[in-house]
Amino acid sequence: VVRHPSSRPSASSSRHTRLHIIIEDMANELEAHRAHWTKQGQGHVFQWADQLNDAEKAQLLQCIQLCDPVEVNRVFKAVSESPMSPLLGKNKVQPFPDVTKISESKAEERAKWEDAGYKLIAEGKVALLLLAGGQATRLGAVFPKGMYDIGLPSHRSLFQIQAERCVKLQQLATARTGKAGAVIPWYVMTSPATRAQTEAFLREKDYFGLKAENVFIFDQGLFPAVTPEGKIIMESKSKIALSPNGNGGLYSALHTSGALADMQKRGVEFISQYCVDNVLIRPADPLFAGFMHDNGLDCAAKVVGKAYPEEPVGVLCLIGRNPGVVEYSEIDAESRSSRDSATGELIYNYAHICINSFSLPFLQEIATKHLKDLPFHIARKKIPCANEQGETTAPASENGWKLEMFIFDAFEYSQKMGALEVRRNEEFSPLKNASGHPKDSPETCLADHCRLHVQYVQRAGGIVEGGDAALVEVSPLLSYAGEGLEAVVKGKTYTAPTEIK
Repeated sequence: VVRHPSSRPSASSSRHTRLHIIIEDMANELEAHRAHWTKQGQGHVFQWADQLNDAEKAQLLQCIQLCDPVEVNRVFKAVSESPMSPLLGKNKVQPFPDVTKISESKAEERAKWEDAGYKLIAEGKVALLLLAGGQATRLGAVFPKGMYDIGLPSHRSLFQIQAERCVKLQQLATARTGKAGAVIPWYVMTSPATRAQTEAFLREKDYFGLKAENVFIFDQGLFPAVTPEGKIIMESKSKIALSPNGNGGLYSALHTSGALADMQKRGVEFISQYCVDNVLIRPADPLFAGFMHDNGLDCAAKVVGKAYPEEPVGVLCLIGRNPGVVEYSEIDAESRSSRDSATGELIYNYAHICINSFSLPFLQEIATKHLKDLPFHIARKKIPCANEQGETTAPASENGWKLEMFIFDAFEYSQKMGALEVRRNEEFSPLKNASGHPKDSPETCLADHCRLHVQYVQRAGGIVEGGDAALVEVSPLLSYAGEGLEAVVKGKTYTAPTEIK
């Protein structure tokens, strides 16, 4: 059949027809969702739907596709019935018994763990998992926290410090084992708010020496905010108030993103997890990997001793017979201050600092069998919301709940969990607060980082003018954690500010 040219539809006419079909399909889909959501008691989400233009309808549909009203109602019912701590209930809280102290371990034991860890790394059996969903808004910035510069002489960002430590560790694993080409795949969990900037930043910086094919970036999930009555909060006429579902959303995100499948394909056996804001982190610490491997653990945590009884940190405990973490406020005041008569330490002493390690089968089991069992927790917040006219307003007081999961709530499903108590001044200094704050600020992080690096230089026979307070940085490409510096610094004197590289 030969069609006469004049009978062919124009390109613009075809595009118009396709657009009309898309808009019509979108309207039909919205109506189908409206019936389901109304049945679940969340029909108010559609109260302005008939007033929306096509772009706004598309935004509403996108929000709706990210939410399941049945699941929202299930979670709200669960947290309403147990608003304080879903895991506590009638379970008795007891001190966690299986803690190994680095300060009391023997040198040969540490060397054995480290050797085992380097072997695992060289064989490609250790992966690195970074939680990097947070923005630096509390620090006065509008970019992902991993891009923050705490003021080191090199002006390295947190991302650069961590990536270059990983690069150095790969080199050390090859040197220690003689096995060439050691690779530590880096899995980076972002949020929708940080994904694009994180990807662009790492790509622009060529992943700081890591290979692009070994960096896997994925998003954590979102969950709608609700009123104390369980109604989903609308941020505007066309937008549901969504926020990240907490660091416990990691388990689902690993599965749905394909990260677990990628780990399986690579032959990864152990996954070392940490948070982006810890400036002293030892990513993929070989000693920690070896400790976990040699003790046959499927889950392990690094902990530090509490600085004082009321320090506002979660404490690793037994809840009933299972490992878990409880807030200091959930332990009664008398128990919180109780000390061991033999050691003088607090009985509830082990602060969980969100440095964990998991076996791959453990993560797979959580992701496929226990997601519905992980509890949500309430964070009462001032949540921007739509008024009666659908205009976004900022509430003067707390008006809703953000519902979050915590990474440590999966600990109870561990078959064998252990903890390693590390030195706070060597491995934990989080960046939480804005400049000028007396705790966990850029200034305290910079001081902690430089103090440790001055000690590295001094132990290796170098001299630093100004001592511990000097602004001195050892490049992570030169030393992962203070090793191998003698040939570079012994007998030399350094004047701050300086980077040793």
